[in-house]
Amino acid sequence: MSMSRHARITAVGLAAVAALAFGGAGAAQAAPPTMTTVPLNTGQETPAPSVGGAHGSFSYSIDGDQLCYTLSVTGLSAAPVAAHIHIGERNTPGPVVVPLMTPPGATSEVSECKTVSSAVLAAIEANPKDYYVNVHTPLNGPGEIRGQLR
Repeated sequence: MSMSRHARITAVGLAAVAALAFGGAGAAQAAPPTMTTVPLNTGQETPAPSVGGAHGSFSYSIDGDQLCYTLSVTGLSAAPVAAHIHIGERNTPGPVVVPLMTPPGATSEVSECKTVSSAVLAAIEANPKDYYVNVHTPLNGPGEIRGQLR
């Protein structure tokens, strides 16, 4: 059975509308923000940790009041107890400005997107080198690995 010309045009038009409405082919989609990756290691931590060799990375993007990140750790002395973004220049400890999800093991990874004060995130975007990420363990309460944002 053959479809009439009008029915074929209507079916094609409805398919195009559905594709646009549901993000299919031809739909305009926003590009995801670019991730910045920061290496974490014991050499950047202040004061120096009691053990060495651990490392990791922190990849992040900021979009308005959303901070999306992946925090990876490898070879920590124990499972971490906390992770944060702090304000502080290189080789200087500073206060926490953003708590992060704590990786579950000495070698592990976490990812999340979270809502953070847009003022805090705007300050980080404006001067990322004024902030750092570190990961705290039971043996290294002040932090075992650290990385200055960029």
